[in-house]
Amino acid sequence: KNFMTPVRAMASFYRYRSRVSATGGNMTRKRRTYTLLLLSALAPKASSRLAAAGRDGMPEQLLEPFARSRSDEEFHDTGTASTPFSETIPPYDTTIELLRLSADIYAYRGLSSCEDVIRAGNANATKRPLPYDAACHLYEHDEQDTQVMVISRPPPSSYVAVVYAGTDDFRNILTDGNIVFKSFGPELANGTHPLVPPSNPDIEVHAGFNNAVFRQGLYYQVLSAVTAVLDKHPHYQLLTAGHSLGAADSILTAVALSQSFGPDRNILCINFGCPRIGNRAWRDYVNALSNVGIWRFVNSVDIVPRLPDARFVHVGHTVQMSQKHCRAYWFHYGDADRGLAGVPPGWEIAPFIIIPYNGVDHMIMRYVIYLEDGASMDRRRFFPSSFRRIDDDDDGLPADDDFPPSDDDTIGPPAGYYLDDTMYATTL
Repeated sequence: KNFMTPVRAMASFYRYRSRVSATGGNMTRKRRTYTLLLLSALAPKASSRLAAAGRDGMPEQLLEPFARSRSDEEFHDTGTASTPFSETIPPYDTTIELLRLSADIYAYRGLSSCEDVIRAGNANATKRPLPYDAACHLYEHDEQDTQVMVISRPPPSSYVAVVYAGTDDFRNILTDGNIVFKSFGPELANGTHPLVPPSNPDIEVHAGFNNAVFRQGLYYQVLSAVTAVLDKHPHYQLLTAGHSLGAADSILTAVALSQSFGPDRNILCINFGCPRIGNRAWRDYVNALSNVGIWRFVNSVDIVPRLPDARFVHVGHTVQMSQKHCRAYWFHYGDADRGLAGVPPGWEIAPFIIIPYNGVDHMIMRYVIYLEDGASMDRRRFFPSSFRRIDDDDDGLPADDDFPPSDDDTIGPPAGYYLDDTMYATTL
C-alpha cells in the first residue's frame, strides 16, 4: 500500500501533464527521465514486498481487465514429436508452477537453508510455504545477494527446478556505467573458462549476471543438488526459472546445465522480466541448442527486458503479455524464411515513452495476476498457442505504423492509451 500510493499519484500526474501538453504545454526530456528513474528505483523493492503479500496486496483495479471476459474453449498445447524441444511452447500448468515459485522465493529473504524455508513456511503463512509434496535440496542466499533454491516434486509433477530471485540492487547492475562483457561461466585459476565451447570462443555475457551465478562456486552447488535428484529420478523434468535478475540467472544456469548433462537431457527455462544477457555470438550459440527451451515472458512495457544497452541481445523466445492478448515471437527476432515474426517495431523504445507503467509492469505480482488470473479465465487470449506469423496483422495498419509518432513532447500517451487496442501497448 505504501508503494501504490505514490504510483497512483504519479499516474495522476502523468494524465494531467498529458492533457496540459495537448493544450499547448510542454514537458522536457529531463522530467521524463526523472520520472523513469524514480519508478525504476521503486519497483524492485515493491516486487519483494508484494510477492510476500500475494495477490491480496494488489489494488482491485489491477484485476479488473481480466474480469471482463471468460472463454469456455479448451486450450491445447502445441508441439509434436517432430518439433524440437526448444521450439515447443511450454504447458500452461508448468508455466504457472514456475511463476509461483519465482514469486514465492522473494518471501524467503533473510533465510539461509532449506530447513529455514520449511520451518518458516510451516510457522507463518506469509512466508509462502513450498508446495505440499515438494522437497527442498538447496537454498542459498550468498554475499552477492544471489538467492537460489533447488526443489523437486514427485509424480505427477515429476520435476527438479532451479529457481532464482531478483535483487533490490538490480537497477544498479543494469545501469552501471562500467557494464562489461566477460566469458561465459566460471574462470579457473589458470584463466580458462571450462563452459566456453571451443567451437564458440567468442561468446560473452554481462559480467554482473555471470558473477551472480558462477562466482564463489555457487553453480557447482546447484549442479550437485540437481545431479543428486536426477540420479534417483532420471525421468524428472529439469526446469529453471526466475524473475528480473533471477531470470537472467535462470538462463545462464540452463545453458550451463545443458553442458553438464549433455544433449540428451532437455532443459526448460521459463522466466519473467528478463534483461538482455550477452553478445551476438552468445545468442547464436544458445539458440542453436535444440534441447534447451527458453521462454521469456514480458509484461506489457516492463522496462527491464529492454535493458542493458544495444550491445546486449536476447536469447530464446519472447512471450509478450499485453492488455488484449498474449503473443509468442520466434527467438525474439523472428525468421523471415519461415514466415515467423519477431517483436514489432517500437518494442525496444516503448517503455521509455510509456511512463509510469514501465516500472510498475516489472513487478512480479503483475505477472502473477496476468498469467494466473487472466489466463485462467481466457486461456486462448492470455496464453500463446502458436508463434506470431509475419502476415498476422489484425489491427488494420502497416507494421511500421503500429506505434504512431507523437507531434508533441507529452509525457507518455494520451488518456485511455493503456486500454486502447489501436495503440502500441495492446498491439505487441
